[in-house]
Amino acid sequence: MTFRSLAFLFCALLTFSSLQADEDYADLFEQALKSVSFDFHREWAFTETSVSDDRVWVGRYDPRNPSGERWTLQSVDGRDPTDDEIEDFLDGRDEDDDGDDGDVEQLVEADTIRLLEETDDYYLLSFIPDEDEVDFLESVDATIRINKPDGYLEYIDVHNNSTIKPTFGVNISKLITRFTFGPAATDGPIVPLSLQVEVKGRAYLLFSFDEQELRSNSDFEFAGDD
Repeated sequence: MTFRSLAFLFCALLTFSSLQADEDYADLFEQALKSVSFDFHREWAFTETSVSDDRVWVGRYDPRNPSGERWTLQSVDGRDPTDDEIEDFLDGRDEDDDGDDGDVEQLVEADTIRLLEETDDYYLLSFIPDEDEVDFLESVDATIRINKPDGYLEYIDVHNNSTIKPTFGVNISKLITRFTFGPAATDGPIVPLSLQVEVKGRAYLLFSFDEQELRSNSDFEFAGDD
């Protein structure tokens, strides 16, 4: 199981501070990213809650079940799912997916990472998702937060602070890409906890678009070998 964004990688940062000479924050981010177990599903059962087509889907994954039976759809909008909904839920789910950090790593241009704030609890960093898209610099904020005591990645967040006009006739009023991470359980691995991707706007005054992907993992249970 891996969290995948919808590839809204054309955003950029409003402002960023100077990189302090005595710290390599790109390396700090790389180490924090490596702390995340993207293949946690190999040894952990969990509940996935997602919002799709204005419905709330709740599924459970358990690696102890036989191959092909590890995902079960528990409910849709709080009721028992239909056969068609179960088929839709299972379609395209690869139980043998190793998981990877490709989408997360591609979102962050490592050489643009700068320090915004440092406390005893965290580093707050800024970055530019795509240096070539300079037109978005004044419309988007992009940040990374790293837990300072334990060195793990807490979140990556990209969101607009004003309307984005990527091309003539197209206005994007909402743009959000946010990954969050944290421990699966006490003394458990750092895992992806949630994904939020939203884009809303209008194009050429002819049609509007409002797309979202919301997903969260919870109720982790160790299911590996002791």
